[in-house]
Amino acid sequence: MATTESVEIDLAWVEELTKRETEALDRRHARSLAYREDAKRFLPGGVSSSWQSWPPHPIYVRRGEGSHVWDIDGNEYVDLHNGYGVMVMGHAHPKVVEAVQRRVELGTHFAQPTEAALPVAENLAERYRLPQWRFGNSGTEATLDACRISRAHTGRSKILKIEGTYHGHHDSLMVSVFPDEEKAGPRDHPVAVPQTLGLPKEFVDLVVNVPFNDLEAAKKAFAEHAGEFACMIVEPAMTNCGLVFPDAGYLAGLK
Repeated sequence: MATTESVEIDLAWVEELTKRETEALDRRHARSLAYREDAKRFLPGGVSSSWQSWPPHPIYVRRGEGSHVWDIDGNEYVDLHNGYGVMVMGHAHPKVVEAVQRRVELGTHFAQPTEAALPVAENLAERYRLPQWRFGNSGTEATLDACRISRAHTGRSKILKIEGTYHGHHDSLMVSVFPDEEKAGPRDHPVAVPQTLGLPKEFVDLVVNVPFNDLEAAKKAFAEHAGEFACMIVEPAMTNCGLVFPDAGYLAGLK
C-alpha cells in the first residue's frame, strides 16, 4: 500500500495541548493519583497489569452499571472498552447478577469438571462452527495455546505477526509490540525486536513481522520463508494504538 500524502503537524502545539489536558485530567483524578502511590507498596506501578499504567496515569474504577462506569473520584464515563470485549452485556446486568449469585451459592471453583462447561461449549461450537473447545483464563493463554497447537500440527516453528500488535505476554509473541524506531528496521522488512528483558533470542528469531494492511508485504514474507511458518496471527482490527480498521479485502487476502 503506497502513501503519497503528507500532513504538517505543529509539534509544539501538540505538546502544549497534551500538557494542558494532562493537567486538567490530574485535577479530576486527585484521589486516583493518591491511591496509586499507596498501591505501589504492594503492586508494581500500583496496578495489576502493565497496560493499566498507560500514561498519563491509571484511573481506578469503583463500579459499573449498564454502559457506564464510575471511578474512585466520582467521575462518570461511557464504557467503550467493555473489558476487552467480554462485557458486551454491560455492567451488573440483572440477569447476569442473578446467574452469578445462583452459582456462587453452589461454589465457584473446583479442580474437577462440571456440567456447566458443556452447554457453553455447545453454544460456542454453534456460533463459530468449531467443534472442540477448551477454556482459558486470559488472551495470553489462548494465543500461547494457539501457537503451540499450530507448531504441533505443522511441525514448523516460525510465526508471522503484525508489527505493533499485542497478543499476550508469552515468549512466542511478546515481540515488536512497541518497537523502538531506531531498532525496528525498514517498514517493508521490520526487524523482530524483543519487547522486554528476559526474552530469549531464540524465541525472537522465530518471529517475522509485517505491517498491517499490506498484502504485498505478507506475500513477500510467505515467499521468503516458504514452508517455515506454523501460523500467522492477526487482529481483525489493530488495537492498543487506537483502532485501525483493515482495508477492504485485506483479511480475505491474508486468508
